[in-house]
Amino acid sequence: QDFNKGEQLPLIIFANWRGFSGGQRDMYQEVLKYGSQIVDALRDYKQPAFIYIIPHGELRGGAWVVLDPTINPDMMEMYADVDARGGVLEPEGIVEIKYRTKHLLSTMERL
Repeated sequence: QDFNKGEQLPLIIFANWRGFSGGQRDMYQEVLKYGSQIVDALRDYKQPAFIYIIPHGELRGGAWVVLDPTINPDMMEMYADVDARGGVLEPEGIVEIKYRTKHLLSTMERL
C-alpha cells in the first residue's frame, strides 16, 4: 500500500511460487487469506506492476491465479524467462485431465 498510495512506485515481482490447493490445510494456514489480500492489493494498484517468472522458476496453481495480469489489465504485465514454467495446473493434474485411465494405460504400454 505504501508503494501505491504514498510513494507511487512501480512494482516488480520476481515469481518462483508453487501453487496452493485451496484445501482445508491451506485454509488453516491462512494461505487463501493472504492470497486474497495480494489479489485485492493488485486490483487496486495504480502504478505499473510487472511479474517476471525467473529462469528455471515456476508459477503454478493458486499462485498463478493470485498474480494473473487480468486482475488489473491496465497496470499489470507478466513476463517469463524462456526456461521458466507456469500454468494453473500442476503437471500431475494436467496428465489426469488430458489422459483418461484407458488412454493412460495404452500410452504406458506403448512406451
